[in-house]
Amino acid sequence: MDCLHIEKAITFIAKGIREKENTGISKRTPYCYSKDLQRGINMFLWAAFSMGGVGENVCAYADEYAFLKKFICLPIREWFIDWSEESKRQLQLENEYFYYLEALAYRVGCDDVYMASEDCYDYLNRQESNIIESLDERGVYNRLKELSQEQYVEVRRFLIQNPIATEETRREFIPKIAESPTARDVIEIAYERFYESVYRCPTCGWTLKRTANDYVCHSQYCTENLPTLTDEMVIDGAQDKIYRLKKGVMRYIASPGKLEMEIVAFCKKNGIEYALWPQKDRYDVEIKFSNGDIWEIDAKAVRNPKILSAKIEKDGGFPSGDYEKGFFVIPTDYVKGKRNYTSIVNQGLKAQKNVKCITFATLKKYITEKVKQL
Repeated sequence: MDCLHIEKAITFIAKGIREKENTGISKRTPYCYSKDLQRGINMFLWAAFSMGGVGENVCAYADEYAFLKKFICLPIREWFIDWSEESKRQLQLENEYFYYLEALAYRVGCDDVYMASEDCYDYLNRQESNIIESLDERGVYNRLKELSQEQYVEVRRFLIQNPIATEETRREFIPKIAESPTARDVIEIAYERFYESVYRCPTCGWTLKRTANDYVCHSQYCTENLPTLTDEMVIDGAQDKIYRLKKGVMRYIASPGKLEMEIVAFCKKNGIEYALWPQKDRYDVEIKFSNGDIWEIDAKAVRNPKILSAKIEKDGGFPSGDYEKGFFVIPTDYVKGKRNYTSIVNQGLKAQKNVKCITFATLKKYITEKVKQL
């Protein structure tokens, strides 16, 4: 028994959770059988039994729903509470980043419906190269890379600013990219038409999905902070020709892009020279000060610092370049309840002396101080 076996088990469970999200996971509503979820459950229970966990209750949790009810809304570290201390010391679980994942799913309403959490999606995005949503995102991203720098910025900005687009909105944009069939292809493959009447999420602007008794967004944060829904939020895809970004494009391109747009807006407001996605996304935002100093920004929308740290390590750190400072920037609200978020990430950045992970609020402070010094 080793940590690799446990990591594989958690990965299969996370894949199964994501697979089932289209219908919601509920004991009261039918849902498809997931081989990945059951395989992950079996692997984890075998590991738990081998290491002195769950004991004679191992069979009680072999059923999907029983396992979900017992474990799935708990942080991963709490899955090991009843394991023997000797086995935990032997495995050194505290050294594994998956040990610090929060719950892989969250419960919606009172109908025992579970939805994949932010950590579940972020974990899978780091682990895998073939999940459907990530394929949607990479298909769009790969076509974007074929564009000129100017077209790249124009099209990517459009995707971020239009999670839902009417036929008229798309038609008005086409002349800006008329000379590029590839740019038009990006718009076609990034969006999908929908034909039902839906609510638009007031936070991210995407469509909400109806479960048994509630509405959910692609984002756990949006779902948990939904206000009272009103008629003004309704979009009728049956009456009008309306498109939305495919879920993977929304999750991995448009949603993180909101922070990039906020950074750009701050630069504009303060008269600071900037460039979006220089070298076609080598960095997200490049800031150039009046004395010629350059700061490169990589905006990250990952709520779990352990996952972000592992992803940065896998990617080889911050991209090299001729810049004074480089920053991984996260939304400021991500540190609420996690005051050590940036410290955790910065532990892995010590080799890059001019690179730090900071919040957007801190970035604004640094920029303001820098401008005053010039």
